[in-house]
Amino acid sequence: MRILLVVPTHGYKGGGVPLSASDFPAGLAYIASSLKEAGHEVTGLNLNNIKGFRTPYLMMANNVQRALEDDYDLIGLGGLCIDYSFIKDCMQVIRRYTDTPIVLGGRIVSQDAEFIFNNLKPDYAIQGEGEETMVALADYLDKDEPCPIHNMWWWEGGIPQYGGANYDYRELDDRPFPDYEVFGLSRMVENNSMDTRILYRYPRTDPRPMIITTARACPFNCSFCIHQGGPKYRARSVENIMAEIKELYDLYKFNILIVGDELFAVNKKRMTEFCEALIDKKKELGWDFDWMFQTHANSKLDLATLKLAKESGCYFFSYGIESAAPAVLESMNKKTSPKQFVEAADLAKEVGIGFGGNLIFGDPAETEETINESLSFWAKYGGGNQIFISNLQPYPGCKIFDFCEENGLIPNKEEYYEHIGGIIYNMTQIPHDAFLQWMNFFGILERSWLTVESTVGEVSLNGQYHKISTVCPHCGEDNLYKEPWEVKPTFLGTGCQHCNRRIKVML
Repeated sequence: MRILLVVPTHGYKGGGVPLSASDFPAGLAYIASSLKEAGHEVTGLNLNNIKGFRTPYLMMANNVQRALEDDYDLIGLGGLCIDYSFIKDCMQVIRRYTDTPIVLGGRIVSQDAEFIFNNLKPDYAIQGEGEETMVALADYLDKDEPCPIHNMWWWEGGIPQYGGANYDYRELDDRPFPDYEVFGLSRMVENNSMDTRILYRYPRTDPRPMIITTARACPFNCSFCIHQGGPKYRARSVENIMAEIKELYDLYKFNILIVGDELFAVNKKRMTEFCEALIDKKKELGWDFDWMFQTHANSKLDLATLKLAKESGCYFFSYGIESAAPAVLESMNKKTSPKQFVEAADLAKEVGIGFGGNLIFGDPAETEETINESLSFWAKYGGGNQIFISNLQPYPGCKIFDFCEENGLIPNKEEYYEHIGGIIYNMTQIPHDAFLQWMNFFGILERSWLTVESTVGEVSLNGQYHKISTVCPHCGEDNLYKEPWEVKPTFLGTGCQHCNRRIKVML
């Protein structure tokens, strides 16, 4: 069976944003490799970083039309809830040229399956992880048989049908590694490594970032997170992870590795085994890259573990901070305390590894007092560490989204999807005008990097890049950055390539 897999345009609703390999949707690459393993022919249509069109819609429509000059037996689309407009437009374009079955997957389905299936009306939809279900669908369609498949939605006589949930998935170590090259990832590594994930490129002047997923799902149940229900948390073996790193390094020669899953260091034994294996492999195979990870605050990192991580090339880690107010953390069901964040920040500074996270304001328990608690923490620790602030957004599949629906903040779900990301939802008891003033204030703080230590940079133009040289105000080391600016800004917000502290380079 011939299958076309379409990668959504990053930032489609906002006019299109360049995408780097570090943010490529790995789920599609896993589906591609699983389909190929099962004997199907896969073509990737990566609708990112394509220039020469006035709007993202025209780019998408033109390239979809060209792709459909070939015949396919199945077309796969997917993404997050923020990809709703892209998916809707793309499906309409596809239907102009072909009646080939469309299967929709990704978080946009998994977190709101019944609504999305009825609203967008693909021929099929996959709820949950997609590899096995996609292969099962392709096999059934190849044999022209009915498809009562677990985790699958389909139509019978115009009535939506669901095959029921079954999360007894194949072991992660037994799955083929993701196939990125069917989507042309080499071009993205060569041409777009300076785009997106900018905070993670600090150690290298010429970054070549790559991302890897070492586990799936989450055992925690935070109110703002879409990891609600579904399959249990599973982690890959260190041996299996090293094998994929080798494959990716041989293909792409990356120099920055991002461990993308959110609980990487929760199991201290596994973290230690990973670092020790990485040290050995770097010596044995000559790997040359730095790496970073993110984790839950309950990982209880200690000095010895972080020193080992730094020895293996780790330069940065981020915590799920979210708030520094105990009342808000309790409302979020975070099961953490501000004391843990302070301990982690102090450990990171002692070891010389960058530390970061986010403070998100607007939980139902938020008050002006809790805002000030978090801002006090941010004023002390946000200036040197990579701690950023924003407003809390409700997404389908999380408890605060249900809260917004129940309290009339989201009266129409279709309108919510049409305007996703463009509306500030006040879930608090703070008067709305005052809440909006707080949100505007946070935006000013973020844009200005007001509390960050400043230094002066010297700028020169080198081809398509500006080169910025500066001295870190924290450690005194020289730094050299390259930026693909069309218009030079007044300052560069970045981090030291040596001590990984946050710095503001005046230009």
